[in-house]
Amino acid sequence: MTQHSTQSSDVDDDDDDGVELKVASFGGHGTLEALAVTRILEDHGINCCICGTSALIYYGAGRVRLDWEICVPSTLAQEAEALLKSEDHSRDYMTLPPWPIPWPGSLAHTYTRFRGRDVDFYFVLVPSDDVHLPLEPSNLQRSHHGLPYPRLDVLIQSFLDSNNGNSLGDVVDGSDVSEEWGYEHLDLDGTTDEAWVARKNKAIIDSLDPLRARFGGGIPVYPLQKRDMWKAVVKSKLHRLGWTTPESLFLTRFRLRGSPDPWLRPRDCC
Repeated sequence: MTQHSTQSSDVDDDDDDGVELKVASFGGHGTLEALAVTRILEDHGINCCICGTSALIYYGAGRVRLDWEICVPSTLAQEAEALLKSEDHSRDYMTLPPWPIPWPGSLAHTYTRFRGRDVDFYFVLVPSDDVHLPLEPSNLQRSHHGLPYPRLDVLIQSFLDSNNGNSLGDVVDGSDVSEEWGYEHLDLDGTTDEAWVARKNKAIIDSLDPLRARFGGGIPVYPLQKRDMWKAVVKSKLHRLGWTTPESLFLTRFRLRGSPDPWLRPRDCC
């Protein structure tokens, strides 16, 4: 597990620096700005992909993005951060302190946040091991705007292996994949990755002050059978419909009947 630190002498002043920020591309989505960051990384031999909330949005989930999350190999995370802080790029990006409040099961409070110097665009670099994502080029695909995303099967597999039930439900409802699709494309043998969960939970506890550490906030440690987890989430799509998403109109809470797969059509947000 990558070492994390919430302290950095390289962090700039707080976000309220008096600069009037330009609206990010595509009405504030920041898609082209995110693309520019991925190209900087790729030009320096650092594989990367969009992960987290933005990846869920790409596959149709109804999430609200705070920061773009850009996954980089854990072994190159420090190199990637140093690159974006270097003289060549510091004129385009400034650094901000991490989010001050830890989120359950997350190390986001340890990530340096970046902001465009004069653009309302925010992003973080996420070590790949923190989200259980293998970053081989064959595991990635490009959006219509050229952004790298994990393939759908790779993303869903990461949620299964890491026991991330909330994100698993979101991506299943966004993509509307079937139970049979999972049997064909996923590794459903065995249980969630206990060793990874143990490493992640230790990293979370080590990153917290003693008071917060007493209350935990990690990932559930009890291993689940991945096949059972898959069956449960795909068979309960209709149960997640609400009064604003009637079954007569919606396949899932995120998908209208007859709608095309979201990742196959051009969208400003990704």
